[in-house]
Amino acid sequence: LAEVLGGRKALVHLDLSMNKLTDVGVERLARSLGACQALAHVDVSGNHIGPQGAERLAGVLGKYTALSFLDVSFNNIAGLGAERLADVLGGCKALAHLAVSHNAIGAEGMGRLAGVLGECKALAHLDVSNNRIGDEGAGRLAGLLAQCNALAHLDVSVNHISAAGACRLAGAIGECEALAHLALNRNRIGDAGAASLAGVLGKCSKLTHLNLSCNEIGEEGAGKLGAALRLGECTALAHFGLASNALEAEGARRLAEALGQCPALTRLELSSNRIRDAGMVALARALPACRALAHLDVFQNQVGDAGAERLASVLGDCAALASLDLYANDIGPEGAGHIATALGACPALKRLDLRVNPLGPEGKERLGAAALSTCQVVT
Repeated sequence: LAEVLGGRKALVHLDLSMNKLTDVGVERLARSLGACQALAHVDVSGNHIGPQGAERLAGVLGKYTALSFLDVSFNNIAGLGAERLADVLGGCKALAHLAVSHNAIGAEGMGRLAGVLGECKALAHLDVSNNRIGDEGAGRLAGLLAQCNALAHLDVSVNHISAAGACRLAGAIGECEALAHLALNRNRIGDAGAASLAGVLGKCSKLTHLNLSCNEIGEEGAGKLGAALRLGECTALAHFGLASNALEAEGARRLAEALGQCPALTRLELSSNRIRDAGMVALARALPACRALAHLDVFQNQVGDAGAERLASVLGDCAALASLDLYANDIGPEGAGHIATALGACPALKRLDLRVNPLGPEGKERLGAAALSTCQVVT
C-alpha cells in the first residue's frame, strides 16, 4: 500500500481507520506520504499508534497545507505524541476538524495542542474526549477557546474534569458564538460546575446539543440550568442530556419550568436519576409545550403509578413523540392501564419501553391490546 500511495500525488482523501497499523505501519506509510501534498483528509483512528508513530506522522503532516480533517482517535499517542503533532498543526491553516479522543494525552498534551491550535482559524470541530486532561488541561483548553471563533463542535467528555475545570471552561465557552454542540458528559462538574455553565448559556444562542450526563449534578445545579433556560436565549437547543446525575423531584420541577422556552427540543435524557412521581408530574405538566419532542428517556427514576397516570394524561398532546423509555421504574398494573388508555391518541409513537416494571399480567395484557400496529411496546 505504501508503495502505491507514493505515486498518488493528487491524493486528497486517505482513510486507514481501524487497521492495526501500529508504529511500524505508520513508519512505512510516512516514507511514501510525503509526496502526497494535496491531502486534505487523513483518518488513522484505531490503529494502535503510539508516540513514536505520532512523531513520524507529524513529520509528513506539516507538508499538507490543504489539510482540513485529521482523526487520530482511539490510539495511544499519549502526551509526547500530542506534543509532536502540536509541533506541526499550527501550520495547518485550513484545519477544520481535529479528533484526538481516547489517546491519554493528559494535561500536558492538551496544553501543547491548545498552544498552537489558535492559529487554525477554520477549526470548527474539536474532539479531545477520554484523554484524562483533568482541570489543568481544561484550563489550558479554555485559553484556546477564546481564539476559536469558528468552533461549532466541542467534545471534552470523560476527562476527569471537576467544578474548577468546568468554571474555567465556562468562561471561554461563552465567547464561542458559533458553538452548537457541547459534550461534557462523564466528568464530575457537580452543582458548582453546572452553575458556571448556566451562567454563560445565554451567550450560546446557536447551541443545539448539550450533554451533561454523569456529572454528579443535583437539585441546585439543575435549578441553575433551569433558570438559565427560562431566559429564552437557548431556543435552538434540540438535545439535552442530564442522565445519570443526582436529580430528584425538585430538580425535575425546576427544569420542567424551563422546557417551554426550548421550542426546538427533540430529545430529553433524564434517565438514572431519582425524580420519582412528583418529578414526573412536574415534567408531564410541561411536556405539551414541547411540540417538537420526539425522544423522552426517563428510565430508572423510581416513577410509580401516580407519575405514570399524569404522564398518560398528556401523551395525546405530545404529537411528535416517537420514543418513550420508562424502563426499570415502579409502574404497576394501574399505571400501565392509564398508559394503555392513552396509546390510541399517540399515532407518532413508535416505541414504548416498559421492561423491568411490576406491570403484572393484567398490565401487560392491557398494553398489548391497546398498542397501535405502528408502535412497538416492550414489556
